[in-house]
Amino acid sequence: MIKYLLLDIDSTIAPNMYRGTDAVEVETWGQAHISIPRYIVDWLKLFAKKENHRIIWCTDMGNISAQIESQFKIDVQDKLKFNTAPLGVWKKQAAIIKFAIEHPEDMVICADNDADLIKVDTLPKNLHLVIPTGTIKALSKEDLNKIDSY
Repeated sequence: MIKYLLLDIDSTIAPNMYRGTDAVEVETWGQAHISIPRYIVDWLKLFAKKENHRIIWCTDMGNISAQIESQFKIDVQDKLKFNTAPLGVWKKQAAIIKFAIEHPEDMVICADNDADLIKVDTLPKNLHLVIPTGTIKALSKEDLNKIDSY
Protein backbone atom coordinates (compact mmCIF):
# COMPACT_ATOMS: atom_id res chain seq x y z
CA MET A 1 0.00 0.00 0.00
CA ILE A 2 1.18 3.49 -0.86
CA LYS A 3 0.33 6.54 1.22
CA TYR A 4 -0.31 9.43 -1.18
CA LEU A 5 -0.34 12.99 0.12
CA LEU A 6 -2.16 15.36 -2.22
CA LEU A 7 -0.71 18.66 -1.08
CA ASP A 8 -1.80 22.24 -1.67
CA ILE A 9 0.60 25.17 -1.17
CA ASP A 10 -1.15 28.46 -0.44
CA SER A 11 -2.75 28.56 3.03
CA THR A 12 -1.83 24.90 3.53
CA ILE A 13 1.97 24.76 3.77
CA ALA A 14 2.61 28.43 2.98
CA PRO A 15 0.54 30.88 5.02
CA ASN A 16 -0.36 34.10 3.23
CA MET A 17 2.46 36.66 3.68
CA TYR A 18 4.04 34.57 6.45
CA ARG A 19 7.00 36.24 8.14
CA GLY A 20 7.36 34.31 11.40
CA THR A 21 10.75 33.77 13.01
CA ASP A 22 10.79 30.22 11.62
CA ALA A 23 9.87 31.32 8.07
CA VAL A 24 11.87 29.71 5.28
CA GLU A 25 11.50 31.87 2.20
CA VAL A 26 10.93 30.27 -1.19
CA GLU A 27 12.88 32.01 -3.93
CA THR A 28 10.31 33.25 -6.45
CA TRP A 29 12.37 35.92 -8.21
CA GLY A 30 9.88 38.61 -7.27
CA GLN A 31 6.77 36.76 -8.47
CA ALA A 32 5.29 36.43 -4.97
CA HIS A 33 6.20 36.29 -1.30
CA ILE A 34 6.08 32.65 -0.27
CA SER A 35 7.44 31.41 3.06
CA ILE A 36 6.94 28.07 4.74
CA PRO A 37 7.32 27.47 8.49
CA ARG A 38 10.49 25.48 9.23
CA TYR A 39 8.57 22.68 10.98
CA ILE A 40 6.59 22.04 7.76
CA VAL A 41 9.72 22.03 5.57
CA ASP A 42 11.42 19.55 7.92
CA TRP A 43 8.33 17.35 8.07
CA LEU A 44 7.93 17.32 4.27
CA LYS A 45 11.54 16.21 3.83
CA LEU A 46 11.02 13.32 6.24
CA PHE A 47 7.65 12.32 4.77
CA ALA A 48 9.05 12.25 1.22
CA LYS A 49 11.91 9.95 2.25
CA LYS A 50 9.68 7.30 3.82
CA GLU A 51 9.18 4.08 1.94
CA ASN A 52 5.79 3.88 0.19
CA HIS A 53 5.05 7.57 0.82
CA ARG A 54 4.41 9.85 -2.15
CA ILE A 55 3.74 13.57 -2.32
CA ILE A 56 1.65 14.83 -5.22
CA TRP A 57 1.04 18.54 -5.68
CA CYS A 58 -2.61 19.54 -5.61
CA THR A 59 -2.17 23.17 -6.61
CA ASP A 60 -2.20 25.45 -9.61
CA MET A 61 1.07 27.08 -8.48
CA GLY A 62 3.30 25.13 -10.89
CA ASN A 63 6.38 27.34 -10.84
CA ILE A 64 6.29 27.65 -7.06
CA SER A 65 5.88 23.90 -6.56
CA ALA A 66 8.89 23.20 -8.78
CA GLN A 67 10.95 25.74 -6.84
CA ILE A 68 9.95 24.20 -3.49
CA GLU A 69 11.06 20.78 -4.75
CA SER A 70 14.37 22.14 -5.99
CA GLN A 71 15.18 24.48 -3.13
CA PHE A 72 14.33 22.09 -0.29
CA LYS A 73 15.35 18.86 -2.08
CA ILE A 74 11.91 17.32 -1.67
CA ASP A 75 11.05 14.41 -3.94
CA VAL A 76 7.54 15.03 -5.26
CA GLN A 77 6.10 12.34 -7.51
CA ASP A 78 3.66 14.25 -9.67
CA LYS A 79 1.09 17.00 -9.92
CA LEU A 80 -2.65 16.37 -9.88
CA LYS A 81 -4.07 17.57 -13.17
CA PHE A 82 -7.10 19.81 -12.80
CA ASN A 83 -6.09 22.79 -14.91
CA THR A 84 -8.09 21.95 -18.01
CA ALA A 85 -11.40 23.67 -18.67
CA PRO A 86 -13.56 24.20 -16.74
CA LEU A 87 -11.24 25.64 -14.12
CA GLY A 88 -12.14 26.17 -10.51
CA VAL A 89 -12.78 24.52 -7.20
CA TRP A 90 -15.13 21.86 -8.54
CA LYS A 91 -12.59 20.67 -11.10
CA LYS A 92 -10.01 20.29 -8.33
CA GLN A 93 -12.45 18.39 -6.11
CA ALA A 94 -13.35 16.06 -8.96
CA ALA A 95 -9.66 15.38 -9.61
CA ILE A 96 -9.05 14.57 -5.92
CA ILE A 97 -11.96 12.12 -5.78
CA LYS A 98 -10.99 10.56 -9.13
CA PHE A 99 -7.42 10.05 -7.90
CA ALA A 100 -8.68 8.22 -4.80
CA ILE A 101 -11.00 6.04 -6.89
CA GLU A 102 -8.11 5.17 -9.23
CA HIS A 103 -5.98 4.05 -6.24
CA PRO A 104 -8.43 1.89 -4.24
CA GLU A 105 -5.76 -0.20 -2.49
CA ASP A 106 -3.80 2.85 -1.36
CA MET A 107 -4.32 5.55 1.25
CA VAL A 108 -4.98 9.01 -0.18
CA ILE A 109 -4.69 12.02 2.11
CA CYS A 110 -5.63 15.43 0.79
CA ALA A 111 -4.15 18.33 2.76
CA ASP A 112 -5.77 21.45 1.38
CA ASN A 113 -7.30 24.56 2.92
CA ASP A 114 -10.22 24.13 0.50
CA ALA A 115 -10.85 20.47 1.36
CA ASP A 116 -13.90 21.39 3.41
CA LEU A 117 -15.55 22.50 0.17
CA ILE A 118 -15.77 18.89 -0.99
CA LYS A 119 -19.47 18.34 -0.46
CA VAL A 120 -20.46 14.88 -1.57
CA ASP A 121 -22.59 12.29 0.17
CA THR A 122 -19.82 9.74 0.30
CA LEU A 123 -16.11 9.99 -0.28
CA PRO A 124 -14.05 7.00 -1.33
CA LYS A 125 -13.15 5.01 1.81
CA ASN A 126 -9.44 5.47 1.13
CA LEU A 127 -9.66 9.29 0.95
CA HIS A 128 -8.93 11.31 4.08
CA LEU A 129 -9.20 15.09 4.19
CA VAL A 130 -6.94 17.23 6.36
CA ILE A 131 -7.91 20.87 6.64
CA PRO A 132 -5.23 23.12 8.16
CA THR A 133 -6.06 24.07 11.74
CA GLY A 134 -2.98 26.13 12.53
CA THR A 135 -3.45 29.66 13.84
CA ILE A 136 -1.17 30.90 11.03
CA LYS A 137 -3.50 29.48 8.35
CA ALA A 138 -1.29 26.51 7.58
CA LEU A 139 -0.97 22.89 8.65
CA SER A 140 -0.28 22.73 12.38
CA LYS A 141 2.06 20.22 14.01
CA GLU A 142 -1.06 18.36 15.12
CA ASP A 143 -2.28 18.23 11.50
CA LEU A 144 1.07 16.75 10.44
CA ASN A 145 0.80 14.15 13.23
CA LYS A 146 -2.70 13.32 11.98
CA ILE A 147 -1.34 12.74 8.47
CA ASP A 148 1.38 10.49 9.90
CA SER A 149 -1.19 8.50 11.87
CA TYR A 150 -3.21 7.45 8.82
